[in-house]
Amino acid sequence: MAIAPKVSVLIPVYNGERHLSECLESVLAQDFNDFEMLIADDGSSDGSQKIIEHFAARDPRIRWWKNLRNLGLTANANACLHEAKGEYIKFVHQDDALLSPAALRKMVIALDENPAVVLVGSQPHLTGAKSPPLLFFKKSRRYDGKKIIIACFEQNNNLIGQPTLTLFRKSAAHRGFDERFTGGMDFEMWCYLLEEGDFFYLAEPLATWRVHQNHQTARAHGVADREALLLMEIYYEKNWLHDAATDRLLFAQIYYLRKKYGASAASLTDKMMTQFATRRYAWQWLKHKTSKPFRQLARKFQRT
Repeated sequence: MAIAPKVSVLIPVYNGERHLSECLESVLAQDFNDFEMLIADDGSSDGSQKIIEHFAARDPRIRWWKNLRNLGLTANANACLHEAKGEYIKFVHQDDALLSPAALRKMVIALDENPAVVLVGSQPHLTGAKSPPLLFFKKSRRYDGKKIIIACFEQNNNLIGQPTLTLFRKSAAHRGFDERFTGGMDFEMWCYLLEEGDFFYLAEPLATWRVHQNHQTARAHGVADREALLLMEIYYEKNWLHDAATDRLLFAQIYYLRKKYGASAASLTDKMMTQFATRRYAWQWLKHKTSKPFRQLARKFQRT
C-alpha cells in the first residue's frame, strides 16, 4: 500500500499556457519533496495540455487529468481536492508561482508545530500589479481564527489573500469549496476553516499571484456580483458572529452592502441596524469619512 504524501499541491488549469510552465517549475524547485502534484485541466483549448504532459513525463509525483466537461473554477478546485491524498493542501493557481524554494517546507513546519492551526498564510506579493497590497499582519505568529474573520469583515477585505499564499489541513476542508461562490470562493473557505481553528501568518513573501484581466478569478468576478451579500447573510445568522460583532464590523458591512446592493440588501442591513444604535452608526460614519484622506495617503506611500 502506497504511503500518502504529506502535501497535495493542487493546480486547476483552464487555458493557462502563458504562465503554466513557470508555475509548475516553481513547485518542482521546492526543497521539500514529500508532495504529489495534481493538475486538473478544465477543457483548455490552448497549449496547456502539451505543457502538462511534458512536466508529467519528467516527474512521477505529477498526476493529471482532463475533465469530461468544463466544470468552472470552483467545481474544478473541488475536483482537485477530492482526489488529493495529502494531509495538507497547497493550491497554486496556473498564473501564480512559489517565490521561494523553501515555501512548502516553511508552511508545513507551521502546521506541524501548531496543532490548533488549520490555515497558514504568507505575506502578500503581486506580480503584474501597479502597487503592492497592504500588509495586514507584521509578525510571524498564530492568530485566533474567529478574530481573523471579524477583522476581515471589519475591513471588508480578504486579509488572508489568494489560495497560492496558503496551506491548510485537508481534514478541516472535507466539505470542499462552496460552489455558490466563484470570485469569493477562497475567502468563503477561509471563513469556514477559521471557524474551526487558528491562522498562522508567515511574514515573508513565499508565493506570488499574478494580476491581469485574464486571470481565472478576475474573469469570475463578473458572474459573482452577489457574493459579498450572500456571505454576510450566511455569517450574520451565526450566533457567535452576531454576538461578537463590533461597531466597526456592523458599520463596514451596512455601509458597503447598501452602497453596492441598495434595496437588495435592505432585509439584512435593517436587521443589522437593530443591533446598532443610530448615534453609534453616525459616529462610525464620521470616523470613516475623516480617516479617508489618511488611508489614501498611506496607499500613495506604499506605491513609492
